[in-house]
Amino acid sequence: MNYRNLISAMSLLGLLGCSTSQDDTLPNPQTNSEQVWHNQMSGGGQSVGQGGDALSQTQGELRVPLDMTTLAQRQSDYTRDSWREATNVFPRLPNPDVVLYVLPHQSGALPVPGYSTVFP
Repeated sequence: MNYRNLISAMSLLGLLGCSTSQDDTLPNPQTNSEQVWHNQMSGGGQSVGQGGDALSQTQGELRVPLDMTTLAQRQSDYTRDSWREATNVFPRLPNPDVVLYVLPHQSGALPVPGYSTVFP
């Protein structure tokens, strides 16, 4: 009999510990899911209509289209390209350039025009 009372008291205490009010778990019935999401993202301080929160400002910056020149200027400061890699790994020595002229010739059945090339 003593164990039965102890088990009943423990299970009642456990059930009371798991209970919560509906207002804490569920949002107000007048709000929609978009308002709940905006309140969660902005920290719950401002309503959706004000638009002054950090989330709205960040979304506005992300939606501004970039033209190709601006994008290239932004990326050229930190990206790697073949010209920078070649000049950093293989610096140019102060040797004279050798200009070679290749005469017109045939490669198989196709004619190749003459061209000049430079060996730095």
